[in-house]
Amino acid sequence: MPTFMVCRAFFLFILNVGIVMSRTIRWIDTLVCLFSIVACIEAKEISIQVSKDPNDWPMYNRDVVGTRCNFAETRLSPDNVPQLVEKWRFPPAGSTDKIGVVHSPVAVNGYIYFGTENSPAFFKLAPDGTVKWTYRYTKPRKIAPGLALFGLPASGFVSAALVTDLTVFVGDIGGMVFALDRATGAERWTLDTRTAPFPGAHASNCIFASPIIANDMVIVAGGAYEHGVAAMPGNKGCTGRGFVLALSPDSGKVLWKYDVGPEAKPLVPPVRIKDDWGEHVFHMGPSTSSVWCTPSFDEASQTIFFGTDCHNSPRQPTPDDPSLSTRHSCAVVALDARTGREKWVTQVNPGDVWNYAMRAYDPTAGRYKDQSIGDTPKIYSIDVTGAKTKVVGCGCKNGGFYVFDAGTGKLLANTPTYTGPPVHPPPQVDSRVLAFPGAIGGLQTGCATDGKAIYTNGIDMLRLSTDAKPGRRLAPPTAGRVVSISLDAALERWRHERPKVPAVGDANGKPMYTDVGDPVASGIAIGNGVAYFTTTVSNKLVALDSRTGAMLKEISIGPVWSGPIVSRGRVYVGTGNQFFSPGSAQESYFPKSANGAVISFGLPGEDEVSRMKRGSE
Repeated sequence: MPTFMVCRAFFLFILNVGIVMSRTIRWIDTLVCLFSIVACIEAKEISIQVSKDPNDWPMYNRDVVGTRCNFAETRLSPDNVPQLVEKWRFPPAGSTDKIGVVHSPVAVNGYIYFGTENSPAFFKLAPDGTVKWTYRYTKPRKIAPGLALFGLPASGFVSAALVTDLTVFVGDIGGMVFALDRATGAERWTLDTRTAPFPGAHASNCIFASPIIANDMVIVAGGAYEHGVAAMPGNKGCTGRGFVLALSPDSGKVLWKYDVGPEAKPLVPPVRIKDDWGEHVFHMGPSTSSVWCTPSFDEASQTIFFGTDCHNSPRQPTPDDPSLSTRHSCAVVALDARTGREKWVTQVNPGDVWNYAMRAYDPTAGRYKDQSIGDTPKIYSIDVTGAKTKVVGCGCKNGGFYVFDAGTGKLLANTPTYTGPPVHPPPQVDSRVLAFPGAIGGLQTGCATDGKAIYTNGIDMLRLSTDAKPGRRLAPPTAGRVVSISLDAALERWRHERPKVPAVGDANGKPMYTDVGDPVASGIAIGNGVAYFTTTVSNKLVALDSRTGAMLKEISIGPVWSGPIVSRGRVYVGTGNQFFSPGSAQESYFPKSANGAVISFGLPGEDEVSRMKRGSE
């Protein structure tokens, strides 16, 4: 029986006893006291809290408004960050213990929480880097078709957890959502989005995004990722959609569900799309693909914001609307957090229908494909025609940063984007282009803000999947950078261009590529005047002065795709990398390792975290 039901029964029992004994005791006072206790217990069961200590980093973006900034950090600064040293790593150096690739650690009260992509497991580490508990899900899984076509695992953790007062919530690429006891790692509940009774269950559902909290609900984004499915011979078209869910923290019950775009239906007649790689015939559509953007939440307006992927199957064109895409693809969407009702949708890249079998550039239209929005819409305010206006700003895979009115969805500003052909070097480039578009290019998830500026990551892989010959899909990156721009996207403050990597080896250690660009694919972390990020080719943890862009520190950490976080005078980062084609020597420009680690960096000597030791939590 639920705790509240037990308490209510006890309450009624005391009420009856109190009536009988009313002449001898002050039973009304007793009832008032008991009623308060019951109310507190009931509230505890239906409410969740994230850490109120601003030193913690309890979710992917550190907060629900998407800043990726630790505003409370004081120990690490531009003056002392050059002294950073490794404090510990898990597994320890030289250990025979092995874990899989680590993408997104979070930190609460000195404890570190993270999952692994391969050999899937979820860990809680004590402040000294030793294991507190480990969770593994061992029940049979429904395997989604097509993921392996692009190096994605059938299951595993590629997103960060949400750590609350009692529970750790995390999703995995296998379409599962897990609620684990924070103290013990015991399973509280699981939700399988691939099988009934989940509403709209789909065999290709995945959870790429990290959960957040809103109104005592757990908000999770995901959906059917079918780019690989659509590329399979004989595929008739995709049927899945992206979604955003509100879940009960106690049970995992779906409180509301928003599906991105209309439900897929038979396309009669079939829709045919021709490109340089051939003709692609679709019998079902539209399919809006998974939401891989971690949402944000504005409590004042009760609004959830997120970005969407491109279509992997088109809509049925009509005489009055010949478009192959709906307005929901490659868009920013605002929802009412209380109901999941759509408030507004603003599309950034119309006409974007793409899957792994298609060329990622349409030379006829001069349009790049797969230009989705995976960066969290960050919530902040700017001056618009003399009035303070709440906005959301996010990066896009087309290389632009976009600023929208948070109330209406009106596009207010964006940085320039490159729209020329996929040649290198490009013939003409606006000096303010933040990154080139591409299937693995532009601005990915993890741009940051400290309330003074925006900090964007950048990947230049202009030629990937854009060559007219399918067999030449793999092409190395040409550049990477971090750029600081003003909150309104009007001005560039500074630009850090990554140097070329002289040589990159293949699986046998033999260099295959020279003068390779060094993309910044990780999320950026900001704290006390320092911007931290990792690089995917040189495999460095980098620290820059966030005011000037000046280099402060570089540390080699091995193959990496994880973004760092900052908490209590420490920088934490996960290592290992299996993206995107782990068995391909052609794609050795992204160094690979199936074994990962979590590394903690700090200043020499004792600090707040080292004094915690094993911790008392």
